[in-house]
Amino acid sequence: MTMPAATDSAAEILQRNITALNNRDLETYLSNQHPDVTITLPGGAQVHGRDQVRASTQVMFAAFPDGKLQFGEQVLADDAAATEVVFTGTHTGPLATPAGEVPPTGRAVRTTTVSMLRFRDGMILTERVIGDELELARQLGLSTPNA
Repeated sequence: MTMPAATDSAAEILQRNITALNNRDLETYLSNQHPDVTITLPGGAQVHGRDQVRASTQVMFAAFPDGKLQFGEQVLADDAAATEVVFTGTHTGPLATPAGEVPPTGRAVRTTTVSMLRFRDGMILTERVIGDELELARQLGLSTPNA
């Protein structure tokens, strides 16, 4: 497990994050999150602290066990970044949502989100994920194309 350093660049922090997620290395992923981390998800739901981040991440791992992330365009600064994130995966496990559990659909999805991040002490302090929830619902067959 690579421990964050206060001098790590935005690119290093982001790469450590995506590598840990793609490897399902939850402990390394969590060590890359500041203890006071806040992640705002599409739709406005927020998770605070490493325990809530762990629970939220485990939900995605369970729903999309083959899920993979890759970066698109990025803008990097010393203490902040904006990055496109492309997610691909197959919905083969239950997906817990605020509206209830979505049973596995077996459908493959490909979504693109944008994350706006702030860093402190070589870790992610805040992340705001901007994405199209309706597009994901359409790909899962939960919404009609014209809805």
